[in-house]
Amino acid sequence: MGQILDKKRMIIFCDHANIFHNIEELKIRINYSKLKEIFSENHHLIGFFIYMGIPDKILPKKRNFLNYLRAQGFIIQPKPIIISPTGIKKQKGVDVFIYKDIVELAEEDTYDKAVLISGDSDFLDVVRKLKELKKEIEIWSFKKSISRSLIEEAGYENVHYIDDILDEIKY
Repeated sequence: MGQILDKKRMIIFCDHANIFHNIEELKIRINYSKLKEIFSENHHLIGFFIYMGIPDKILPKKRNFLNYLRAQGFIIQPKPIIISPTGIKKQKGVDVFIYKDIVELAEEDTYDKAVLISGDSDFLDVVRKLKELKKEIEIWSFKKSISRSLIEEAGYENVHYIDDILDEIKY
C-alpha cells in the first residue's frame, strides 16, 4: 500500500482526434492498453480519459472499438459529431470539454500530474493554469502535429513524442 502512496497521482487526457488523424496517415493501428501502460509507468493512474466525437449512428467497427476501450478501463468522454451544411463532419467543443475537466480536477486536487495527448495550441491556457495551480503537465503528441507555442509554454522537458514510442505501441 505504501508503494502507491509514494507514486504521483496522474490523469491522462487524450484528444483522440490528435492520435486518430496521425495513425490514419501512417496507416497503422496502436495498442491503447500498451500506450496507457507506458504513460502511467511509475505513477498512480487515476484515470485515462479519451475525448472523441461520436456520430449519431455508430458503425459496428466503431462500437467494437469503444467497447474494447471501456473494457480496458478507459473513460470515454463523447461529444457529438456535427455535419456542416457543406457535408464536412466535425467534432465541436472537445477542446473546451478537455480544458474544463483538466482545470476542475486540478482545482479539486484529484491529481498531481496531468498528461495531455494533444499538440493543439488551444491548450496554452491549460498549461498556464496548471502551472499556477502547481500541477505537473506532460504533453504527448506527434512531431508533425504539435504547436511550437505549446512546446515553449509547457517547456521542452515536458514534451514527448508518440513517434518515439511507435515501435512499442503499434500492432
